[in-house]
Amino acid sequence: MRITNQMMQQTAKKTGIPLQQNTLLDILNKSSSPSNSLLPSVESSGSTNTFLEKLNNKSNKQLKEAAESLSDYASRLDDDKEGSLFAKAEASKDTSELVAHIKGMAGAYNKTIKYLNGSDSALDKFYQQELKTYLSDHADALKKVGITRNQDGSISMDENVLKAADLDSLKAAFGSSSGFSEKVGYVAGRVAENSRASSAGILGGYNSSGMDFWNSFTKNMYDFWG
Repeated sequence: MRITNQMMQQTAKKTGIPLQQNTLLDILNKSSSPSNSLLPSVESSGSTNTFLEKLNNKSNKQLKEAAESLSDYASRLDDDKEGSLFAKAEASKDTSELVAHIKGMAGAYNKTIKYLNGSDSALDKFYQQELKTYLSDHADALKKVGITRNQDGSISMDENVLKAADLDSLKAAFGSSSGFSEKVGYVAGRVAENSRASSAGILGGYNSSGMDFWNSFTKNMYDFWG
């Protein structure tokens, strides 16, 4: 079945998080060379070995670790949870723990962007564009707490501004009502899942177990927000 942009938009609406203008189909359409294709041909043993070696390189492992870290940082910025970092800061009138956590998230974000920038995977390019879009969408709130976007999609942080920011400004930038942390955490989780799926195919040697994992992943990867 042919996947259309309309179908992907409908999938995105299921969770109420809008898919940005950078659709996966746009990214795939731009990836015309064999090295940039999402799933290169692996029929011949030579191409299979090349493909698996490429997936199992150091950068792929680094990307997975960075994305997992980013997803974890982002998930802990849910201010609706009891005992959240925001609740602690409000009770103690001290934002230092919250600020330290945001700094950690910024570091994980930049590492994730760094390894996404070095990837030639069409799916990774899609995730990269989504993260860049979220920074642009929330630029005003983030700027108020010292966070700005660099040209390569990474972020710069003015620690003095961040430390001086009041709790309301920090909530507006990173709290649940903002949606920024939730979106970033979701995409980071997908990036990590993509890396794990790639590794599973390699570790399984494309035997029954490895192929089942890979086929399951590729079957559902277009259901971006599913």
